[in-house]
Amino acid sequence: MTGSCGSLIRRVAGLFGVVAAVALIAAPVALANGDTITAAKGVPFSGVVDTLPTCTTATTITINWGDGTATSSGAYDSNLNVTGTHTYAAGGTFSGTVTLSGGSCTVGASPDTFTANVAQFTQCPPVYLDSGCQYLITVNSGTETVTQDTTQGPYEGADDSLIGVQNNSSSPVSELPLSVPSSDLFGFEGDGLCDPGAAPVPAGCVPQAGATAGTNCQAPLGQGLNCSFPAPSGEPAGYTEPGAQGSGFTQNGYEGPTSWFSNISADLSSGVVHFSPAIPPGGSTYFSLEEPPVGTNIGVGGTAPLPGAMSPPTVSSTGASFSALVNPNGQATTGYFQYGLDLKYSKLGGSGPDYTNSTPVQSFAADFSDHFVNASVSGLVPNALYHVRLVATNAAGTTFGPDMTFTTSHGATPGSPTLGKTFNISPVSGLVLVKINGKFIPLTEATQIPKNSVINAIHGTLSLISAGVGHPSADVAAKGKGKKGKTVTQQGNFGGAVFKVSQATGGSNKGLTTLAIVEGAFKGAPSYSLCTKHKAGDATAAKASSRTLQLLKASAKGKFSTKGKYSAATVLGTKWTVADRCDGTLTHDITDSVKVTDFVHHKTVTLHAGQSYLATKP
Repeated sequence: MTGSCGSLIRRVAGLFGVVAAVALIAAPVALANGDTITAAKGVPFSGVVDTLPTCTTATTITINWGDGTATSSGAYDSNLNVTGTHTYAAGGTFSGTVTLSGGSCTVGASPDTFTANVAQFTQCPPVYLDSGCQYLITVNSGTETVTQDTTQGPYEGADDSLIGVQNNSSSPVSELPLSVPSSDLFGFEGDGLCDPGAAPVPAGCVPQAGATAGTNCQAPLGQGLNCSFPAPSGEPAGYTEPGAQGSGFTQNGYEGPTSWFSNISADLSSGVVHFSPAIPPGGSTYFSLEEPPVGTNIGVGGTAPLPGAMSPPTVSSTGASFSALVNPNGQATTGYFQYGLDLKYSKLGGSGPDYTNSTPVQSFAADFSDHFVNASVSGLVPNALYHVRLVATNAAGTTFGPDMTFTTSHGATPGSPTLGKTFNISPVSGLVLVKINGKFIPLTEATQIPKNSVINAIHGTLSLISAGVGHPSADVAAKGKGKKGKTVTQQGNFGGAVFKVSQATGGSNKGLTTLAIVEGAFKGAPSYSLCTKHKAGDATAAKASSRTLQLLKASAKGKFSTKGKYSAATVLGTKWTVADRCDGTLTHDITDSVKVTDFVHHKTVTLHAGQSYLATKP
């Protein structure tokens, strides 16, 4: 049963344990034959100890506080109730007496009695029926314990627990994962510690934005589910707490002065309590939750690490630096970054992360503190879209941080190409890859490559600029004037195949740039091994023999040649194609003229616009 009415009859007391399955017994109902008072260890108590005493004319009132300390004198208040002042040095339940003598009091009469429920854990302030924490979570270096104070029940009399946290470890505590299987530990119902229904209410509880006019969070019955602590600085901007009750309210009233909740499971049995600022070593704080059901244990920590915020990477043209937070959640944890190029660079039409690389693994102690994971990487592709995420692992499992994208900056503008040594290439359309240091990487901007570089332009087109050969008389004239000859270049667009680039540096072919189709350049690449043999008369033989393996499309002016397995085509015009097929190399001229050299039949053929020539395989 849920709701404010259901919460009053659902549970009376609960049990709170630790990850090591420490079982606790529900708080018993006090069995006193007189008054019951509440106090807190080390905090002075001053108030009524005996309501409607058996004698109201005593001249001497002696109070025995039941804790072995010296008796003290009491007094009547205006309502003739007996009051006294005392400080208990320890928590627990104590049986005290009030002896009334003198006046008209009966000599030798039995003293009045009272029971003092003294809160053991003062990390929590008084809230309605409780004078301290019902449960205390103590975080040590490597261990956590949870202890129940049986003198403290649900602070509003039904099902809400006041929980303190004491950090006795050497590291700050920034969060605690808590869980109770088959419970509604995080089933916030509106009657949080800032809305307990009666005084006292913790100092610091204030009306939420949009609360009913006149809301007084410190007055009995004045909260009206409108009160909470202000959101702590570390709570995400615009975040709405689970269980926030009012329209537009962002807090649920169960938060303490420094806490907020997240990662609440669908069945409400588990979640994470965050602390901002983190609880320093030796420090403490408090919050509230639904009371665990009788006979259950609660887990503190023991969960997979929780990746925290990640800063935008700092990037250059070929490198990046990553920084993120991870919380071990009480167990020894390792963390590292996975990163890689977007899928669009490896799969035509693809998009999204492709985590192909990782940074070295870093280790973190078993605590509840946020730790920075920092790493730097190099060898990235300039002007390229990358993905990165944090990966954290402990004995309870592995968790992944959110995917973050970044784009490397542009590289330097390449210089002029050198005859026979270097070429300038840039992407035109689609996906173009260049083999560098044995690995194909995407072409994302203008760059310079060395001779004999292999380019995969099966799914794209690139522009290629090579050094041309200037007119000799022009060079002689320039040198005579003490000037360098003008740099001459030639340009063409190429795509549809895998090819290797080279350039002649002497003879009649000086400056001739050759793009030679490459077979089997990578796993799954086009290769003549795909051409199957067929018996004579096989109906599929003709179709199979004309199968195109690669079709290199070219559009260029200058001295360019495209080379297949059985022939090469040297440009005399502007547009042509060379296709390596199972039955030979087919050259097709689209505009102007192309000179075809047949390697098998040792002849040269000139094609004009619209003509084709097949250099058949031997």
